[in-house]
Amino acid sequence: MNRKINWLHLSDFHFGKSLYEQKFSAQKLIEHIEQKKSAGIFPDFVFITGDIANSGRLDEYDLFNSLIVKKLLEIFGNEFIDRIITVPGNHDLDREINPGFSKEKFLRDDAGAFYPTVESLRKRKMLADRFENYIFGVGNDNLVNFGSEVGGYVQEFLIDDVEISVVGINTAWLCDGEGDFGNITPGLQILRDNLAKTKNSSIKIVLGHHPLSWFHERVIQPIEVIFGEHNVIYLHGHMHKSWAKPALSATGDFICIQSGAAWQAPEGSKWKNGFLWAELSDDRKNIDLEPFTWSFSNQCWTLSGETFHENNRIGGIWRFLAPTNKIKVDYTPRKRVDPPTGWIVKSLDELEKCRIFLDKDQALRYFDGAAPTWNTVLSESIPRRDIVSKITNNFSSISADPIVSAVVGAGCEGKTTALFQACLEILQIDQEKKALIRTNHVRPFSVIDLLPILKTHHSWLMVIDEADQSAKEILRFIDNGFDGYDGQISFILASRDSDWFSSGASVLAWDYTAKYKEIILKDLSTRDAEFIVDAWAAYGEDGLGAELSALDETKRVDKLKYYAKKEAKGNYGAFFGALLVARHGNDLLDHAEKMLARLEGHNLNDDQSLMDALGYIAAMHSEGFDKLSFATLAGVLNLPISKMVAKVIRPLGREAAAATTANFIFTRHKYIADAIVEVLESRFNKDVARYFIELALSEQRRSETEQVLNKNFWFFELSEGLFKSGKTGLAIDVARNLYENEEGNFHLLTKLASLYRRENNAAESIRLFRESSYYPAHRGFYFEWGVCEGKERNFSENALLIAYAMSDDIEKTAISLESCCKMLNALSQCYNQLYNRYVDPIFEQASHAASSLLSIFETKIPIKERSGYNTTDFLKLVGRKRATLFKSNDAIKKIKDATSRLKNYGISDNVLSSLNMSFEDYSGVERLAQNIQG
Repeated sequence: MNRKINWLHLSDFHFGKSLYEQKFSAQKLIEHIEQKKSAGIFPDFVFITGDIANSGRLDEYDLFNSLIVKKLLEIFGNEFIDRIITVPGNHDLDREINPGFSKEKFLRDDAGAFYPTVESLRKRKMLADRFENYIFGVGNDNLVNFGSEVGGYVQEFLIDDVEISVVGINTAWLCDGEGDFGNITPGLQILRDNLAKTKNSSIKIVLGHHPLSWFHERVIQPIEVIFGEHNVIYLHGHMHKSWAKPALSATGDFICIQSGAAWQAPEGSKWKNGFLWAELSDDRKNIDLEPFTWSFSNQCWTLSGETFHENNRIGGIWRFLAPTNKIKVDYTPRKRVDPPTGWIVKSLDELEKCRIFLDKDQALRYFDGAAPTWNTVLSESIPRRDIVSKITNNFSSISADPIVSAVVGAGCEGKTTALFQACLEILQIDQEKKALIRTNHVRPFSVIDLLPILKTHHSWLMVIDEADQSAKEILRFIDNGFDGYDGQISFILASRDSDWFSSGASVLAWDYTAKYKEIILKDLSTRDAEFIVDAWAAYGEDGLGAELSALDETKRVDKLKYYAKKEAKGNYGAFFGALLVARHGNDLLDHAEKMLARLEGHNLNDDQSLMDALGYIAAMHSEGFDKLSFATLAGVLNLPISKMVAKVIRPLGREAAAATTANFIFTRHKYIADAIVEVLESRFNKDVARYFIELALSEQRRSETEQVLNKNFWFFELSEGLFKSGKTGLAIDVARNLYENEEGNFHLLTKLASLYRRENNAAESIRLFRESSYYPAHRGFYFEWGVCEGKERNFSENALLIAYAMSDDIEKTAISLESCCKMLNALSQCYNQLYNRYVDPIFEQASHAASSLLSIFETKIPIKERSGYNTTDFLKLVGRKRATLFKSNDAIKKIKDATSRLKNYGISDNVLSSLNMSFEDYSGVERLAQNIQG
């Protein structure tokens, strides 16, 4: 059996940039290698892929030889010199030599500068001369080939009867520091000729400095074909981080492996120094990678796989498939493979059949906001907006990398329509493609499920709406070279902008392995407006609406643009809002009534219809709540979630009533939501307030048997949002129903009591607390109770309860700074009231003590969050010697003394019986004071 082949991959030393830092880093690298040797790990090779120097000076190569090469030979012996193999990078040239050359001239097809011939050498001599210091400074005999007609080198090794060829290429011929990306080449003919010399080797390793994506676009694909033909392992650097990507060409597999920078920045910088160990398995099927970076905080090299996906991780290594010979495609008929549930396949022929004119009813439903379908949006009746050409332009040129376009915009801006229309145009550009489209937006992006259908065709366009939730999985699939699929895949993604940004999809490294373009959908161009008005006009007054049809034809476009500009000042759906106002501005309520009347007869069960389903959706959307999930609506409608799309979402979509994201359900526009709510109440006599209560209670019941996302919203934030919007009575009704349904939940009691207090009904809050049969060990419960007692001028109970909430007698979890400040502020005020009432000095001292502590603690609270604190007035009184500023320990003692005195002034038995107190333990407050004061 063959033995494993190991190598250490180093790159980008940049010697000469920072002498102390680089000496230290080199020393630690050598120590790491010695530790590996002690553990029985010996590299067969040390590959160094360029940028050894910083400026291509001889003294910089002297540093390299003394700090790296000499030390390696001391470890592995002088004969190891032939196993230390280098290539130049863009820093390994003298830019003072021949600086005025023309990249464009050398890149011309007829330039003839990169042939492995003497004549061609003369043409590129001005380039080769710039690498003279590198060639003679590093000193390896093979490097003189970069200055000869062959333009590169081939080194052959025999390790345990395994023939290994190492090919060195110069990817930096044309580098000058300006516009290198896309304008360099290693010399296609030089590369091809050198690789041809390796035909007897079973392992072929090519060393270069730049990733393939940096080469001129005309040479990338031919080089990939050559690499695939030879099943190359291509090692490079330049990008300063470790990375690997298996790749496929028409001729076979190859893999690109990128090492981090051995030194790119001082050790404490965010830019990490690192390198890569690699091991080719004995069966030649796998390459295992160990990426290391320097940990400044731990002062050692640490395993760091943050640029590699966890799917490739096996313990402390990241495993990739080694390149193999391309397997000939078997064209024998295969068993039919259907796409997974929630996906469909469309061919160009199928999509072309949709290009017909719509009848009036179909067109008007779409104009009113019905969910886009393929038959609708691809018809000749629906115009193509400018956004469609922006999407397709990204697919108009050939790219070696996967092409990804992401269409991002606000809800109801026309993303789905643009997505479908662009899909057709892309398939018209590349007629070999088929489209694989996700139809169920809640379906996860599962590679395992998708691979069988993907393998039935060689070129796909994946179309994924509401892609924000699947973005990381999609990018992982791309980064991993499509996880076992050998063909080509391009992607069109769409998402609401808020979801795209909040999910983090916008900051993913899409352009690292893909040709990526993010397209923002906004504004209405004059051209778009003209096409839309023309499409409406084809259906007469019904299409245009009463307002536009009454206008002169020349004014209609201007009116639509006026509405679009006006709607753009809002926060939601400017495009569809403009369409709605333009066509239904005067009859939106009538439009909503007709829609609801059609839905009323569609029963979902004995008690509820589609009208009720839309009522729940509209009520939530009208109030600005974005938490109505599929599971939530299914629960309140007593439907299994698997039936939601067929029974609710799709019918409402056909009625232009509802729209969905991957997670939540809305009406098509807030204008529609507001109109539906108004019509339900005024024309259908529905109590819309009940919808909120029923939703909250349904989620409460559901939480007893399954996990409920956004549980806090339904239990607490819903009532809070309603309260803040002015619907205080409804907010209290929601909170009260939740509490009455689960009276053992003290959090619900506290919330209800808070709402009563803020609605100036603290007496009801107090009744709830005093009649409660349980007293939890929870600071918030007693603090709210105390505040409520204070609202009713029960200052003794007020002070006692807040002092209890602040003590560690109630719970051992440390009190937070924010909570402590709120309690001290309240305590200062209530003790002041007690002093005014009873003229007992201990209460005045306690008030001053609370203010003293607050003046210490609030220094760590942002100024904008100190609203209501009275420390400024207190410190003025201290300055006039009318108040005492206590030290923290004395202040805590004064509060304890005053709290003990409260019983002398009468405390409600209900309050006393609820407290398990000694009022001796304020260690949490003491600890905060110590932390702040030192």
